Amino acid sequence: MNQRERFLAILVGGLMIAVVVWWGFGKYRSALKVRNNQIANLENEKQQLVEKQLQGEYANRQMGEYMARSLPGDPQIAQSNYQQYLLNMVQANGLTKAVVDLNSTRPIGGLYQQIDFRVQGNTTFPNFISLLHDFYARDYLHRIRDFSIRPTKEGDFRVELSIDAIALLTAPENLPPRKEPSWRVDGDATAYTEPIMNRNLFEPPNSAPRYEGRPEIEAIVGRESPAPLTFKDPEGHEMKFEFVETPPDFVSLDSRSGTLKVDSPEKREFEILVRAIDSGFPRRTTEQKLTIKVVDPPPPPPEDPPKLAFDDATQTVLTALVQGRDEWTAWMHVRTRDKTLRLKVGDQFEIGSLKGEVVAVTPRHVELEIDGRRFTLKPAGNLSEAAKRSQED
Repeated sequence: MNQRERFLAILVGGLMIAVVVWWGFGKYRSALKVRNNQIANLENEKQQLVEKQLQGEYANRQMGEYMARSLPGDPQIAQSNYQQYLLNMVQANGLTKAVVDLNSTRPIGGLYQQIDFRVQGNTTFPNFISLLHDFYARDYLHRIRDFSIRPTKEGDFRVELSIDAIALLTAPENLPPRKEPSWRVDGDATAYTEPIMNRNLFEPPNSAPRYEGRPEIEAIVGRESPAPLTFKDPEGHEMKFEFVETPPDFVSLDSRSGTLKVDSPEKREFEILVRAIDSGFPRRTTEQKLTIKVVDPPPPPPEDPPKLAFDDATQTVLTALVQGRDEWTAWMHVRTRDKTLRLKVGDQFEIGSLKGEVVAVTPRHVELEIDGRRFTLKPAGNLSEAAKRSQED
């Protein structure tokens, strides 16, 4: 065998080995894929079994809860016990002319008996809400399927309830009455009834009053000092006022007008807490803390200057402008006194209610200054009228 034949034989052998290796790798990959699919299927089946187990445990626990809340399995005992419970409930909530009737009993799906009752009676609206609380607070497997409430001529309401109760067929006959309160309803009857009773169905929600005054109030020592509290109600309802905490003996508050009165014999500073209550439905309140400062009385206002019986300025006229050796002189004649004032630049004058100074004297007019205002007065001009015109300008 020559060299070419040996090379060809090696090449053919290599190709055959490569084909065998590729075929083997393909078989390995197929087997690995089949194995991974089997593992995934088993994991999925395991997960499904775990979920079914959990669902079974949940159903078992739920069934246990239903069993505890069920009526006794014997239909006769269940009807008697539940009817007695309804009678006690309507009596406790003051229903008059009360009737508790058994309507029907029918099996459902071979699992439980559904027992239907009808309750009728007359009661007030607060008692009806209290009855609803007592019904839902008792943790039976029961419900109010429907109800109606109508006003009566006596001023109360006629109430009719259709009630469904459940008795599991597997429940024991001697199952004790359910006494544990339901978690679905607030155990406090007041907390249950207040949101229902304090609801206005005919107006927007009532807003609380607002305090629009200052947080500090001053009072005069040794003197009764009234101070109206400036509360405003958005709806315009009437308000009444009261102290939240007991105030000092020298502090009082008018509950209707909201006028605070302080009569302290000495200077001091203290705080009080007041409350405003509106007359809306439901009533809303606002509390406000106020700081009371008892201070000295303010100084008396300055006394006004005495009014003149007659103002000479109204009868003062510029009669002449006279030129002297070096300067001009303004002759002002006060008619009421029959007196002529000869005024030069810089001279000050006081005529009646007017007091001022001569600023300038010219051949045509005299310029005067009164209270920082300057104005001119021409011959035959009235002093008071010229001063008044300067104020208007």
